[in-house]
Amino acid sequence: LKMNTNVYLTLLTTIILQSFSFAELVEVELKAVYSRKVGSLYIRGNGCGLNWNSGTLMKNVDDITWAVQLICPITETNTTVELKVLINDQVWMLGSNHHYKPSSKTNLDSVLYPWFYNKHGSLQIVNNIYSPELGNSRNIIYYFPPSYTENTLKPYSNIIIMHDGQNLFDPSTSAFGTAWMCQDTLDATIISGTTDEVVIIGAYNTADRTNEYTYIYDPSESAGGKGDLYLDWIESTLIPTSVKLFNRLNFNRDSLGIVGSSLGGLISCYAGMTRPSVYGKVGCMSTSLWWDSQDFQLQLLPSPQAIANNETSMVYIDAGTSGSLGGEAQCAVYSQQVFEYLQKEKGFVANESVYLYIDVGGHHNEASWG
Repeated sequence: LKMNTNVYLTLLTTIILQSFSFAELVEVELKAVYSRKVGSLYIRGNGCGLNWNSGTLMKNVDDITWAVQLICPITETNTTVELKVLINDQVWMLGSNHHYKPSSKTNLDSVLYPWFYNKHGSLQIVNNIYSPELGNSRNIIYYFPPSYTENTLKPYSNIIIMHDGQNLFDPSTSAFGTAWMCQDTLDATIISGTTDEVVIIGAYNTADRTNEYTYIYDPSESAGGKGDLYLDWIESTLIPTSVKLFNRLNFNRDSLGIVGSSLGGLISCYAGMTRPSVYGKVGCMSTSLWWDSQDFQLQLLPSPQAIANNETSMVYIDAGTSGSLGGEAQCAVYSQQVFEYLQKEKGFVANESVYLYIDVGGHHNEASWG
């Protein structure tokens, strides 16, 4: 039986078009920027033709840039693809897998800044940063993640501002001889891939710590109330100074956090609730929520001064249970109350935008906080 030529061509065209619609492809360009000279770079992953067993060679664009064109099925464009870069398809990049989501409408120009050898972060102290708001000066200690000294082209936007800087990294400068040792925790979790790389900016406290870390005067303590001036200094001086000194730091609200413990936890929580346009992430650890007869949870949170909803992207709260209800155990009780209030009245969602961790047996000290 002979088929009419026009019918045949029509049928063939229909089949081809249907096949194309099922196999529609999107071209994706990926780039890797690395400051050291290497023989070649390869990429492995779990989508867009990549696999974890053998790498795809990247093209050397210039001394620092490598690129590869990948073809992704349209069905994968809304799926997050994980990948890693390797030197000579043998030496794996360190840290967590890189994630990207291809787009079916526009090519995605995704840039990676891999590093391969350095497993330890570095510390740098900048002395005597002046505060015109407070009329005093303090040292600042910076923690830079492992990639910082190896891939000198990598920018950093995950940044956390922390208080009591002298207590964070070095027992010899810590107030009680024990430091958080943030570098040990971060180095290990960054290399294992469980934590993204982050820069910590640790502002030392001063003799006026109690006043600077509290936003309201507490008559029972005969102190407090300079917290807003301290936060103003962070915005007007500390952040711009950090950018000037380290031009690979990129500050943006969504990836900027503020974290502290005790009174440092109080000023961090206060910053998150009253300055959500500045901080997207907040960490309140063993927070001194007893201050001024529990003003934070009883007066500030319900007031118009606090955010109306979960404008702050993420709030992390923790406390230990050691001691009596007048000590760390009381911090746990108050922390639970704030955790519940933020969900009920401010629209936060547990384990999505607000997190609570109660450390059973945890103490009110640097050893527990680190």
